[in-house]
Amino acid sequence: MSEPVSIRAADGWLLRGERRPGPGPVVVCGHAMMVDRRTLDRPRGEGLVSALTAARLDVIAMDARGHGESGPSADEGGRWRYDDVVRLDVPAMVQLGREVAGGRPVYVLGHSLVGHAAVIAAGLGAPPDGVVALAPNLWAPSLEPRRWARWAKGTTLRVWHAITRARGYWDAPGLGQGTDAEAEPYVGQFVEMWRDDRLGDEAALARARIPVLAWSSRGDRLLARPEAVARFLALSGADVEHRVVDDLSHMGLVTRPEARPIWEASAAWMLRARG
Repeated sequence: MSEPVSIRAADGWLLRGERRPGPGPVVVCGHAMMVDRRTLDRPRGEGLVSALTAARLDVIAMDARGHGESGPSADEGGRWRYDDVVRLDVPAMVQLGREVAGGRPVYVLGHSLVGHAAVIAAGLGAPPDGVVALAPNLWAPSLEPRRWARWAKGTTLRVWHAITRARGYWDAPGLGQGTDAEAEPYVGQFVEMWRDDRLGDEAALARARIPVLAWSSRGDRLLARPEAVARFLALSGADVEHRVVDDLSHMGLVTRPEARPIWEASAAWMLRARG
């Protein structure tokens, strides 16, 4: 059975989610951009969250600001930047995990957005006991070794931002790219990071001193290619274990039944703290 949970970030934004209690370590799960926490258990009862619950972890699935139940959404006037997810949302999620843990270890499992945000946030203070990051990669020219991919990413960002500025937000649902709109300042910060070839808080990333289990896939052709993921993780001070798999897409890492061995291996990695 699941139960609703919520916590306010330091700026007052109310983040909502659901908890499936269990006796093991607490794992707070977060989603990718343009979607919400529903992607973490698709189909419901058979996805990632259910696999973690079956492993007897205490699972909390959260919506980041502007997504799912943590509105207002971008098409409702909500505005935020990527830094807000790093500096406000992830710390609040970890705090919520600590509040229910009762001394048990607390992990963050993040797909894409919450994955790389959690690694950076770990360097800001009050980190979790570890992070499982599925397809964690921020885009910057120096993080992409392939020339064709650098061109594709730069072009994608310019087009993404131009359309977003014209409308005021990125209408992912209307364009068939997800379930949740993205705010223009959020999109704009990704363009800034690419232009400046510098991530939002590289100093915090370098200060991260936690264990990280990262997954990437050779089937992820552009968004989080394994070579780019490795370069991103190399900027951190974390103790990183990076595992690469074949043939799963960016979203497939959390939505395809073929990814279940990844979910189960991630649960086993977090459960080691019990020994």
